[in-house]
Amino acid sequence: MTQIAALPHRALIGFTGPDWAKFLQGQSTINLDKIMADVDDGKLNQLYYAAFLTPQGKMITDAFIYTVSAEEAWLDIPCDLRDEMFTRLNLYKLRAKITLSKLDNPVFAAFGGPLPGGFSEDPRAAIIGQDGGLGLSYAPQTPTADISVWKDYRLTHGLSDPVFDYPREYVYPIDANLDLLEAIDFKKGCFVGQETTSRMKRRGQIKNRILPLKTITDVPFETEVLNGERRAGEIVASQAPRALGLMRLDRIDGQLTVNGHAASLDIPDWLQPHIAVANPAG
Repeated sequence: MTQIAALPHRALIGFTGPDWAKFLQGQSTINLDKIMADVDDGKLNQLYYAAFLTPQGKMITDAFIYTVSAEEAWLDIPCDLRDEMFTRLNLYKLRAKITLSKLDNPVFAAFGGPLPGGFSEDPRAAIIGQDGGLGLSYAPQTPTADISVWKDYRLTHGLSDPVFDYPREYVYPIDANLDLLEAIDFKKGCFVGQETTSRMKRRGQIKNRILPLKTITDVPFETEVLNGERRAGEIVASQAPRALGLMRLDRIDGQLTVNGHAASLDIPDWLQPHIAVANPAG
């Protein structure tokens, strides 16, 4: 059954003007040329998943870009970062023909069943095997579930919520599986943080990924996950019996424990092939 949950921790920045895509092309990890090709084909009210990085390649936040028209788009980011991102983006817009504004629209997620009217499909849906069953709306909706139900859904499917689950600049985007969720275009032109991100992918230096776990109780952020006596990772989000751990891929094979209690990986189908490649001995 489809559930609808309000996401009060998300907020919107609006972009109006002919240069919004050109401007975001250099700031975000996604290829805006492809987005504009969709817009030119009349595909509007679409969502695209992206991220904003530090020059060193650490993740400031994830983001959804929502297309309204050829001269308007909305950026869905964490509410706690909106003022900072608004100031930062205004600083870098220079002569770009765009105007930024803080929008009051609410953010809602629909999940677990066919999307109701007024929702646009989350671009991660097809990747995680939830095609047609995961989306967002920026118009008032009637919630049928609280945010804990949404969190359980996220943890089950291995979707972290940067800034909500863990601090900014805590992980690289590949750690959070954004490369697998098609939020990074490795063939586009330069963007902030590109050098480190591309090098990690090109050289196969993917040592950690955020993976779903099953645990007995809720555990605090950064609680160690042990494989025997060796550190195998740390918890980044928890809501028993589910959790997400930032895991070392060379230490996920074996008996895992969290706070002395048995824990187990619960990797969904969409992630499994990538973990098998990264950890051939697993």
